[in-house]
Amino acid sequence: MAKTKHRVLSKSQTTITLEPPLNSSCSVPVSILSSIVLNDSIETTLKPEKQQIKILPRKNLLTRSEKVEKKIVANLDHLFLVVTNFPSFNLMNSAKMAIRARNENIPFTVIINKVDHSNVNESFKKKVKALVPFDVCGETKDSKKFKVVQVSLHDDTLMHNLSSKIREIALTSENSEVSICLIGQSGVGKSSLINKLIPSASQKTGKVSTRYKKGRHTTRESRSFEFKICGDNKKKVFIIDTPGIDSFGLESLRCHELAKYFSEWEEINQQNFFCKFKDCRHDCEPGCGVQNFLINLKNDSENFEHLYRRLMLWRKLMFTINKKNVENNRS
Repeated sequence: MAKTKHRVLSKSQTTITLEPPLNSSCSVPVSILSSIVLNDSIETTLKPEKQQIKILPRKNLLTRSEKVEKKIVANLDHLFLVVTNFPSFNLMNSAKMAIRARNENIPFTVIINKVDHSNVNESFKKKVKALVPFDVCGETKDSKKFKVVQVSLHDDTLMHNLSSKIREIALTSENSEVSICLIGQSGVGKSSLINKLIPSASQKTGKVSTRYKKGRHTTRESRSFEFKICGDNKKKVFIIDTPGIDSFGLESLRCHELAKYFSEWEEINQQNFFCKFKDCRHDCEPGCGVQNFLINLKNDSENFEHLYRRLMLWRKLMFTINKKNVENNRS
């Protein structure tokens, strides 16, 4: 009896690519194909006149949900949330991606791409910072998981910084194989970044419409590519490209999931700014610790603006949850 472990490098509705490839005598049954997700680990067991294929337990699973749940990728070590302002930036859509990552315990880095474009100005960059949890106590272990990195295909220094970030993620991981996924709206440049990092990837890319400022769905299926780390032959790093997502549904979003993404509220409460009410929404309630903390930051314009934008994002998301709850109660 021989057992072999495989990684899912790409998957469509009818085909699948594994590393290492299956033995010529094996095939993936149709019954299990629909359950397999990109970057799954699959174990094959060969017995006399019989084969057995099973999906190994996942450490996390990135999904989005509208009317049905759509599985995107599994077993991630890090997520690169790629944003730009050409096409126009959608904060709510990006925030939902970050929320799902946080609730699956996937550290993420926000990649601001196309920083050489005039639309990617300082005002836009401040909006993007709202995606990153506010660091209440300075450089904490948790805050180091969430960063903003600026890149441009036309700036070798910035691209080198991105490569260094990937290397840092890989070398600080305890795993011998590290998986990093790029996710974002159509046209933000995920495939172009992968082509720059891994020229052999040869991913098809498209242009953003200058008239409508919208990206086109160029990448049709998710694929995984190996990224070589200079000077380290032991670590295997896989960079995963995904189709653009212009509507990231979180139909089942709950308040406790939102609270995990806005973990700074709990940290603020631990800094002697306790909210008067346990179910405080940090809006206009009396004795709100978050509001008091914000007032104390007024002399620190950068931190004040960051926390204020986070609070505005929190309120929009809370409004979405409450509206959905009302609609569900009516139905």
